[in-house]
Amino acid sequence: MPNSIQFFLIPNYLTPDPNDQYARASARNSMTVEDVVKRCVRRGTTLTETDIAAVVKLFMEESIATVAEGNNLNTPLVNLKPSITGIFTSKADNFDPSRHTKRASVSMGIGLAKAMQEATAEKIQEPQASPFLLQYTDTNSDTQNTTVTPSGIGTVIGAELKFDPTNVEEGIFFVPTGGGADVKVTVIAQRTEGKLTFQVPPAIVPGTYRLEVRRAYLAAKVIRTGELSDILTVV
Repeated sequence: MPNSIQFFLIPNYLTPDPNDQYARASARNSMTVEDVVKRCVRRGTTLTETDIAAVVKLFMEESIATVAEGNNLNTPLVNLKPSITGIFTSKADNFDPSRHTKRASVSMGIGLAKAMQEATAEKIQEPQASPFLLQYTDTNSDTQNTTVTPSGIGTVIGAELKFDPTNVEEGIFFVPTGGGADVKVTVIAQRTEGKLTFQVPPAIVPGTYRLEVRRAYLAAKVIRTGELSDILTVV
């Protein structure tokens, strides 16, 4: 099934039944815009690869500008709309960049939704074990997969999460998306295969981060990293 969506099953720690599983999709490849442009050329269009790349670049730039100007944008691929996250203390409170973040909310467009419904699925064997992060909950803001509160309580749900805290290379890390030093979690309240509860480092600075769990495997202590699919924002 060359055009199928591959998946494997892993334990679901979000439900009370220990036998419950959920599907984790396994991507065949990581594609770029350039790869999609090459696919367009292979269709036999009279446009050159340079022509298509220029049009795609212009479309992307204008789409980004449209949403950044405060507009909703609906396309067959995705639907985008501007949003603001963070807590406002009262009706009189105003936007404060130190506490609030401007974001774009994304959902499937009608064309992609139709294609996904028509796609086939192929069950495969689970690949080599590594941490898997399904959901991050920020207790202080009561949000999932969006906000991080410095000094607050964070919880990660997933699989293969239990690491050895005595190994300095293992642990929970906030990785700045714009570059810079990783921020390691040092205060951990709960550490199981399916759940981690911890204090967010108080000194973490505002910005966007990837959340990673790093764990050593085998006698050689090979480090494998699991990453939350969503980008988190420290407010």
